[in-house]
Amino acid sequence: MTIESILIGVMLILIQLFALPIIHRTPFKEQKILSLSGGVAIAYVFVYILPTMHEEQDQLGGDLALDSELYFLGLLGLLVYYSVYKIAKTKHEQHPNTSYFVQISFFAFYTFMISYIVFASDVKTVEALFYGVAVGLHFIGISYHIGHGNKTVHRQYGRFILATTTLIGAIAGTFGPSTGLFVDSLIAFSSGAMIFNVISKELPEEDYAHLPTFLIASLLFSVSLLTLKAIFQW
Repeated sequence: MTIESILIGVMLILIQLFALPIIHRTPFKEQKILSLSGGVAIAYVFVYILPTMHEEQDQLGGDLALDSELYFLGLLGLLVYYSVYKIAKTKHEQHPNTSYFVQISFFAFYTFMISYIVFASDVKTVEALFYGVAVGLHFIGISYHIGHGNKTVHRQYGRFILATTTLIGAIAGTFGPSTGLFVDSLIAFSSGAMIFNVISKELPEEDYAHLPTFLIASLLFSVSLLTLKAIFQW
């Protein structure tokens, strides 16, 4: 474990605990903060995570029955979290607490996966900065969207659940396997889930979306990441 990984872990846990106050007390509008987090997250998936998954699929292809298992897991991740979203939305009016805990259960696993991947990668220096920025902003958006509709329950229980699973993911990623089919499967499944989570909250029709911020954040982060990948051979 590197110093950078420890700092990222502490930052992610603090974000899970205090995401709502962070957004509410920032001098910027909520729409811009959430669109910033969404733009960076979607760029991170397409420019960093999916190319990594493609490389791993190529390496595993000789040992697997098909040529696209990891891509199927990505699709499965998207479908699972879309289903959770629809179920929670259906139950929200009549059973808001049930709806909340359905979401928090799946997103607790989601934060575990993301934390595991970050710490299994054991990133350093500049690459760690980009991991931290992308995942940190994404966690702000996730915590906000879950807690915004049920602030009392989120403040009492939800934020601690997410912080705990983030910590567990960090510990598991530090001491668990860092390569192989298990890690590749987590990357694939969480990538599909992340694509849905970002897109479903950042469509222009949504009240809290700010399209210019989303586009600028996505393009700027992508160009910066591509440039640094070329320089440092990530």
